[in-house]
Formats: sequence, C-alpha cells, structure tokens
Amino acid sequence: MDSMAKDQAPQALSSAVIDVVESSFRQLCHVPFSADPVVVEKDIIEYDGRMRLSPMEKFNAPAYVAALNYHRSEKELQEQDPAGTFVLYVKEDVVEKLFKAFGQPAGASDDEAKCLDVVSRFCGILGGDLKNKLAAMGFAEFVVSVPSAYKNAVPAGVPFDFNLFREWEISFSFWKEKCIVIEVCIGGIPPGAR
Repeated sequence: MDSMAKDQAPQALSSAVIDVVESSFRQLCHVPFSADPVVVEKDIIEYDGRMRLSPMEKFNAPAYVAALNYHRSEKELQEQDPAGTFVLYVKEDVVEKLFKAFGQPAGASDDEAKCLDVVSRFCGILGGDLKNKLAAMGFAEFVVSVPSAYKNAVPAGVPFDFNLFREWEISFSFWKEKCIVIEVCIGGIPPGAR
C-alpha cells in the first residue's frame, strides 16, 4: 500500500463512522448532531490479549456498551480472529430515547436486560452500516460478529486485532449533550481501486 493510501485510510474510516451515525440518528431518532463530532486517535489499551473498555469514563456517568468484530472471512469469525473492533458506548439516560426509536414503550429502560438488548441492536445496525459503507468505498469486505453488550464495565475486555496499536474514538452530541461514543480500529483496509 502506498503511503498516501495508508494516510487516507484512518480519515476515511472516521468519516465513514460519522456518516453512519449521522444517518442512523436522523432516520431512527429524527435528530441531528447538536455539535460537531470529536475525533481522537488513541493508543489501544490491551490487557491479556484483549482490548480494554471503560464505559463509565466516557461520560463520567453510568453507561451501556456494545461491541462487535469485523472478520475477513467466516473461518476467521469461527476462529475469533478479528480484523477490527467496533464499540458503541451509550450514556445510560439516553437509552430511553433509543427505545422510542425502536418503538418500545416509555419506561422500558427500567429493565436492564431490555436496555442491553436495544444497545446491542443499535450497535449491530451501526456496525453493519459501517461495513457496507466501507465496502462501497472500496475497502475490504468483512463478516460481522453478533454484538455483545454490557453495563458500566467489561471486565474481560473484547477481542481485537492484536497487530493494531491505535484506535479512533469519536464522540457524538445529540439533544445538546455528549451521549454516544464510538471506538473503532480496523486493520488491513487499504482503499481499493474504485
């Protein structure tokens, strides 16, 4: 991969994430960004071969988190050998708004299992849309894992491509507050010739 393509890959990835989140929120929640997304490149924090996640640090408040992995093939999915990781953090008091977007009754956010389910579903939508957007841009085709969801802590961390050292953290504000954070790291995704 030439150096120009290598330099453009992270920018293309973060731009694709922003486009996917903006589109999903406009369609599902009928709400635009209330501030420009904030993109930060960070070191991946690894422990015992897994990516560490800190949901409560994202908002200094309780939060839900869901994560999925991108794989280069069904075989790598079965072997749990990811090429990338997509993590969605949702501030706890924003989950009620996601329930409305999915047609759930008010007050459903009192049930933690239902909250985990809706955050997991939303992660799957965003992660799948990102996979499709990257493919349309000429990036690699991926097989996406089923999301896993947690509240406040992910003690064991999540799988990631151990050859990666950097990730992109993108913070999103809706309803005049920072309420969604996405962390993403994907390796081996040079743009194609399209």
